[in-house]
Amino acid sequence: MTRAWAAGLDMGGTNIRCAAVSASGDVLLMEHGPSHASRQAAAVAENIAAQLTHLLDTARRRGLGSPRAIGVAVPGPLNVYSGTVMQAPHVGAWRGYSLRRKLEALIGRMVVVENDANAWALGECWRGAARGRRDVVLLTLGTGVGGGLIVGGKLVHGRSGMAGELGHVTVDPDGPRCDCGSNGCLESYASASGLRGLVEQRLGLSPGAPLPAQIIDSGGNFSVRGLSAQARRGDKLALEAFATAGYYLGIAIASFLNIFNPELVVIGGGVAGAIPYMRKTMMTQVRERAFTAIASQAKIVRAALGPRGGVVGAAYAALHPPTRS
Repeated sequence: MTRAWAAGLDMGGTNIRCAAVSASGDVLLMEHGPSHASRQAAAVAENIAAQLTHLLDTARRRGLGSPRAIGVAVPGPLNVYSGTVMQAPHVGAWRGYSLRRKLEALIGRMVVVENDANAWALGECWRGAARGRRDVVLLTLGTGVGGGLIVGGKLVHGRSGMAGELGHVTVDPDGPRCDCGSNGCLESYASASGLRGLVEQRLGLSPGAPLPAQIIDSGGNFSVRGLSAQARRGDKLALEAFATAGYYLGIAIASFLNIFNPELVVIGGGVAGAIPYMRKTMMTQVRERAFTAIASQAKIVRAALGPRGGVVGAAYAALHPPTRS
């Protein structure tokens, strides 16, 4: 007898994770591939479909049978009800793009399309740090900053499914220009791109200029891990960058606490590993700005699922598709 499962795909700016996830949330099979996010709109969708098809073929060969449902998590604001991506930070060609319709035509099966941070929030509530909690704020600190809101045990989608863009809450009206077109967004400080901007500003470098060798990876890209290593060594530049990021992260979290009164604030993503260097300034702002009665009831914790969060959440979204209330 085959096991009931759903396919979950999580697309990032560089890589795609694709998994077979059991109906109880266990990852049965995981595959990886490139995003090819710089390609034309249809070509990016065709790449997603090809990786899903490969996963389905692999699952059949391993005796899993066919999935009960298919979920795809992608970055950026999207209409979750129609599966239309309004804009995506990593896929310039996706503007008002009917991704669900394209994928269903390519695969020949129904597909649920969800925002990647929303999917991660679902995953953490299903099988992660927020398991059993009903009121949760999730922040993903990666290349950008994403957010997901669980209120009363349900994911908040808003009128057209685009709620929860927490990375684009303004924390400094006079701050740097954000990729979204606004100024001083949380993403401009507490993301990998934001930290790079803080380092460039501190060193007096123009955007995109070569950075010190200690904070770039083997591909020549800015490395949060490298900056964290410098912070561990007591490097003043690294410590100042993280302190600034923590300051603005704390401002945002205090606002989320006052607005949503959650049980948990869950923080995940590649930048979350540097929370120890942001915690002091972050918590100072939380204590100064959030109502004490609210902040004292909430916990701020690290996400538990790591790289599995997106695929687990995408599978959950597929098994529990959103409906208009």
